Amino acid sequence: VAANPQGRAMYNTVGSQLSSVPKGLPLLPGNGFKDPTLTNFKKSHIFDVHQGIPVTHDPAVVAPPPQGTVQMPTMPAMPTADVTPVQPAWVAFDRKVLRFNCFFKEAVNESRLENFRIRNCVLYYYLEDDSMHVSEPKIENSGIPQGERKGTVFLKRHRVPKSDGGFYGVADLNVGTTIDLYGRVFLLTDADNFTRNFMMNLGINVPEAMEVPADPYTTTREDMKQQIMRNQKYFHPRTADDDLIRNCEARLGCSSTLLGPDKLDQFLKYDRKVLRFYLAWDDRKSLYGELRPFVLHYYLSDDSMEILEVRRANSGRDPFPLFLKRGKVYKNLDSYLNVDAPTTHTTQLIDRTGRVDPATMTTFTEADFAVGKEVEINAATFLIYGCDEFTRDYYEQVYGVCFDDIPVQFDEQTERPQIRIPPHVAPGAEEDSLGSFLYLIPKVPKKNFRRMMENDRKILRFMARLDTDAPEDQGRIFVIKYFLADDTMAAFEPPQKNSGIMGGKFIQRTRIKKPASHEYYTQADFYTGATVEFNKFRFVLYQADEYSLSYMESDPESHPMSDLAYIAEQLAPVLKEKKAVLSAAFKAEDASGSGTISYDLLQDVLSENDMELTDQVLITLMRRFDLNKDGNISYNDLLALAD
Repeated sequence: VAANPQGRAMYNTVGSQLSSVPKGLPLLPGNGFKDPTLTNFKKSHIFDVHQGIPVTHDPAVVAPPPQGTVQMPTMPAMPTADVTPVQPAWVAFDRKVLRFNCFFKEAVNESRLENFRIRNCVLYYYLEDDSMHVSEPKIENSGIPQGERKGTVFLKRHRVPKSDGGFYGVADLNVGTTIDLYGRVFLLTDADNFTRNFMMNLGINVPEAMEVPADPYTTTREDMKQQIMRNQKYFHPRTADDDLIRNCEARLGCSSTLLGPDKLDQFLKYDRKVLRFYLAWDDRKSLYGELRPFVLHYYLSDDSMEILEVRRANSGRDPFPLFLKRGKVYKNLDSYLNVDAPTTHTTQLIDRTGRVDPATMTTFTEADFAVGKEVEINAATFLIYGCDEFTRDYYEQVYGVCFDDIPVQFDEQTERPQIRIPPHVAPGAEEDSLGSFLYLIPKVPKKNFRRMMENDRKILRFMARLDTDAPEDQGRIFVIKYFLADDTMAAFEPPQKNSGIMGGKFIQRTRIKKPASHEYYTQADFYTGATVEFNKFRFVLYQADEYSLSYMESDPESHPMSDLAYIAEQLAPVLKEKKAVLSAAFKAEDASGSGTISYDLLQDVLSENDMELTDQVLITLMRRFDLNKDGNISYNDLLALAD
């Protein structure tokens, strides 16, 4: 450290941050003391990286300040001039192509029909990069890969070299010139309009189109084709859609989608359009046969069909997914079976007179199906007795035929035995007894807990009297409670002095059925003026408390006689008819001319005019029009309901 002053300075700098070392002592443990005034605890370093270059920086050495500013020499600005930008060739000639028609002669050896063949081609010259490619148009039955598809281009696009060096350019191409492309000599015979205009702008004269010599082989084939067409009624050529021709085309690279007939248009037009017919198969002539329903789906996209069996409960049959797999179904299939062939597991489509061409076999089409028609499919006769709406609309639009379904009864009308529920004589609720009767393991009756929580402590209370002629029961008064939480009710008789009858609970809280019915009483059966029967006791409800009246008015669906709108709708025709009579009767009873009438007089006037209203309806009207709560209502407001 002593021999290296720079290192000594570094250690002094580091040590000064940690502790102070007396001058003359070595930097060893125990010789230094902490500086209590130290505030900068940063670790010093001399190695640094500035703008990607490693540098050394000694904090102990301070660089001297600059003595002065050096003025850099400046140069005058260069004069500007208008410079026209030059576009590159790949931008200026983008998508600009010269097209020439050309042909070359190809020698044909060992053929008695021809010695050479004229092959017409099209040459494309791309101005952007001076490349070219040659394609040969398709010719029917040429046996040569032709066209613009991948693998069939005659000469791929690239810069074609000349035989004497260099590459072909625009100046080498013109109508009437010959070019040598890899040993084949092409004669340019014609050019399109764009090519002619482009060459004329360059100052190159383009001659008129040249006549292309006829190809002997193509001419011979055309003559043969014309002869066949003239003799069409006597000579039937081999169809082009057979296995041999498809195999030859596949060997020459034809796509698999082009080998068969084009059905893409039919698929796109009728995709997801299915005709649905309902079938009936009457197999009752055979042992254990029956009348069975089926569904036929005819797919318009590919003329295929399938038959599904309709599953019925307790039919005794396994649920098979398909009765007939989707596919094309042949007509009269039994006529193609060879009965003389040995027994095998395969069906031989051979006629009794010889082998049959599958192309001559006819399949079912949409024209073969109609409601009411019988169709034979694989030796089974089906009756079409109906169809769906889409099928009915399709045949009406396409064929102008309207189908009507035919009623078919598949199941015999047998009266099934009904379960007779025994009368409830056991103790407990009837729901508990039904649980042990309907189920092998008794189940607890389910309760509507949501209704119980929403209607908890909501009770309708009515004052009632007995509907009886017994003199001892004439003055008895009862309080009937209806609990909205569970549709239960209870009756209580307040004790009366000197009545001779002990008051208290008259009917315990329970659900009660209506007389001669299996239905229980509901909240709609309770209103002022109603008659209810509990255990052979008939009660007439003649009064309700304020809470019950308010609740019934808040629930007009369950209590229509507390709904003023419903009452006005029912009374409007009658009030409109008898408005004058009722107005005169009300004024006659209103001696003071106040325009109001009491409850009793209102009921009497309405009864005299054949308008018997229940007590609940009258109470609803009084609560609506008796605003002063004095027992009188304005009869003018009542008659206004007719308007």
